[in-house]
Amino acid sequence: MRCFKSVCSVFVLAFISLGCSVDRLPIIEGSLKINGSDVYYKTIGEGEPLVIVHGGPVLDHSYLLPHLIELSKTYKLVFYDQRAAGKSSIQVDPTTMTLDGFVEDIEILRETLGLGKINLLAHSWGGLIAMKYALKYDDNLNHLILSNAMAPSAVDWQAESQLVGQKTSKEDQDKLNNLTSSGLLRTEDPSEAIKEMMKISYRVHMYDKANIDKLELYIPKDFVLRSQAYGTLNSDMSGYDLYDQLITIKTPTLIMFGEIEPALELHADRMAESFADSELYIVQKSGHFPFVEAREDYMNKLRSFLAN
Repeated sequence: MRCFKSVCSVFVLAFISLGCSVDRLPIIEGSLKINGSDVYYKTIGEGEPLVIVHGGPVLDHSYLLPHLIELSKTYKLVFYDQRAAGKSSIQVDPTTMTLDGFVEDIEILRETLGLGKINLLAHSWGGLIAMKYALKYDDNLNHLILSNAMAPSAVDWQAESQLVGQKTSKEDQDKLNNLTSSGLLRTEDPSEAIKEMMKISYRVHMYDKANIDKLELYIPKDFVLRSQAYGTLNSDMSGYDLYDQLITIKTPTLIMFGEIEPALELHADRMAESFADSELYIVQKSGHFPFVEAREDYMNKLRSFLAN
């Protein structure tokens, strides 16, 4: 049962230049009031809508935007910050901080902006939200793209996390331990320390470790408080398993992983076989962030899939 209410957003229309390869594009920003939480969104470009679900949790859309912006020459990109993340308000109703609640946020965004049928592109943690959305709102989708998505079951997700931990270098683990014990995370503004910790943690996900410097992360001053808001998701994450349900999704689905991701040896094939109409694509010379490390290959595959 949907217990969400949306209100009219305040729109800001602007035209800005986003680089020499992209023409001046219409940008609309606003927010939706959903159960007391202001959910921020930004649309860029015109055309068939492509809604983008960021990873995290607690990250925001900004780490994806510079790498996907060129798609706005063909599609209307719809970025948004999940509740309690980025430019969305930290105030949330804990009873709606559930996977189903995150699914309804996408649906309310689609309905309120009058998007009709959408293409849905989700990265990492956002992939789990997108799978749940497709299970409930399959008829509202044209294409589903699961980019480096979380595993469809808690068991596989935990196995993947364990393998990633084993691949983390001792040097990086020592750096993380030193930051944790330094006291910097307990200061009034721990954002720089948190950003450094994230970049150290994400380095293991890179095919070329030097590419971590190309990943831009926005960490707000109140990141720790925002993280605490996600504690209510623990029960949803402890034992989920979507495998048996995925066959009901009829939307054409593209599943993408970088060549060094543990998912390829653990569950990627089973995941692809669980959908009625899916393709598994491995992005060479990349890890968990192929839009950073192998952008041309990644974007070419996105375009060809969306055009089909």
